[in-house]
Amino acid sequence: MNFTLNTYHHLCSTLAKNYYTNLTVNEYLTTPTRPQKTAVLRHDVDRQPSTALRMARLEQQLGMKGTYYFRFIQGVFDEGFIREIIQLGHEVGYHYETLSKCRGNMDEAIALFEIELAAFRKVCPVYTASMHGRPLSPWDNREIWKYATPQQFNLSGECYLSINYETMQYFSDTGRTWHPGKYNIRDRVQKSETNVLLSSTDELIRYLQNNKDESVCILTHPNRWSQGPFELIVSAGQDFAINQIKRILQLLPKR
Repeated sequence: MNFTLNTYHHLCSTLAKNYYTNLTVNEYLTTPTRPQKTAVLRHDVDRQPSTALRMARLEQQLGMKGTYYFRFIQGVFDEGFIREIIQLGHEVGYHYETLSKCRGNMDEAIALFEIELAAFRKVCPVYTASMHGRPLSPWDNREIWKYATPQQFNLSGECYLSINYETMQYFSDTGRTWHPGKYNIRDRVQKSETNVLLSSTDELIRYLQNNKDESVCILTHPNRWSQGPFELIVSAGQDFAINQIKRILQLLPKR
């Protein structure tokens, strides 16, 4: 039951009860003096925006807010869901994958980034962006930042590049585990040492209960967090299949 909405409710309640200051990604990047113990809730909406809305409602009921990064693809970039999440008090960002879409053509990828971001901004304000890993693609979408900067798109930052993760613990549910390396190909941050290794959500909750003064960034993929038994079985099956492909890719020689 690691990845149910009931478990996520417990996780968010733990943050509230243990006096974390909850900030969106943009707030974290633009606040000059932040409290020592902050919690940034980041959500990558890879598919099923309806599940993202469920999560957003749950957080709002607990007095919390997150940053929801939507992909610009059919079935995910849904103006209705985006606007409703904004109305709940959350932030929406751009989950870009333009280098993969352009099959490695850098000039086209940067131009497409600007076009897709403009489409987002017709729906809502967008202050930050987050790379979509696309583990089955040979291209790392973060490579565009070797030739551009977030500021030239009037962004306050990019999740992987603009946050100093030496000053906070980073946890991601990628691969249906909180362990940073088991099934994680690209969702990694720059950090000299990872001294907190967890697998289950219960372990993460215990860490949050015992943590005295460290800030945390918690990344979830809402489609992974199920409401009922059927959804749980389907989601777990999808993750299992994708994880087996990732295992094969990790064994292949690096290009």
